[in-house]
Amino acid sequence: MGSAAFDLAVGVTAETVDAGLKQLHVGHRGLLKGGHTATVSGVRYSLEWDLEEPPEISLCAPDAARWAKTWKQKGVSALPSSGVVQLVMPKVRLRWWPDGGTSRELSCGVAVPARLLAVDGAIRVELLGVWMESPPADSNDRLVLRRVLVPKLLGMGSARLKELRIPAQRLFGTSVDLAPVLVDVTGSHLVVAAALPPRSAEDTAIDWPADKEVFILAGPALMTTLVGAAAQQEADKKEPVVNEKESVAGLADATLVAHFRGLKNLHVDAQNPRRLSAGVDVAWKGAVQLFSFVDGGCALVEASQNM
Repeated sequence: MGSAAFDLAVGVTAETVDAGLKQLHVGHRGLLKGGHTATVSGVRYSLEWDLEEPPEISLCAPDAARWAKTWKQKGVSALPSSGVVQLVMPKVRLRWWPDGGTSRELSCGVAVPARLLAVDGAIRVELLGVWMESPPADSNDRLVLRRVLVPKLLGMGSARLKELRIPAQRLFGTSVDLAPVLVDVTGSHLVVAAALPPRSAEDTAIDWPADKEVFILAGPALMTTLVGAAAQQEADKKEPVVNEKESVAGLADATLVAHFRGLKNLHVDAQNPRRLSAGVDVAWKGAVQLFSFVDGGCALVEASQNM
């Protein structure tokens, strides 16, 4: 795997995303249907749509034939060379009508190609257009859908997906502020990589794991932060990790108390962040009380040490 300036990378397959979209379709149907009105050539039209089947994600760009037939977003002409996915809606029911006129209906597949990229610490989703599997044969109907459906779908998507940020998380008592620096679409996985400050992005080809439905990769800086924070949180409890007392009847009492105070010189291997080394800061105190066989006599010996 090549090196890159990221501290955490998460990759998912299309099947994993599709499972989430299926749950959305089952549990939140209201989000996947709607309506809109607009004026086309002086006539007011109403339009309704309903995603009758769950949407799916395609981790590849449309081919040349599909792209040529895509109704493109304003200002878009060429297909971007990277980061392109398609939201595929296998069956969308459309119904539209002019004021006072007869309604028309159409059910067909629809796809929305989009480019994903990391910009200024956020994921930006640029919707590129709308493709219809079987657009209406009538030129006026095609014009209505192009003027009403396409701007509405792209406008709704652009408003909701303008910038996706990762909120700072508090882990083990420490604030962890990750921001996206890379979005990679490999054909098998959608990968989002994020970094701790200071952040930078590298245009480096990376061989992501290809045999996992979901993978999470953590870099050495993040591992150092999390392991150190977890250790310090444990130390701040100030609870003894060893608290032992032994007695020898009539002869002596012995006690040993140890407190964990953190890690020293924590080092995470840059090539294998699962491999780490550190010194352990432990403070301990021991005491032995000897009982004399002479009346009124005893001896107490104490020792303490930091390790």
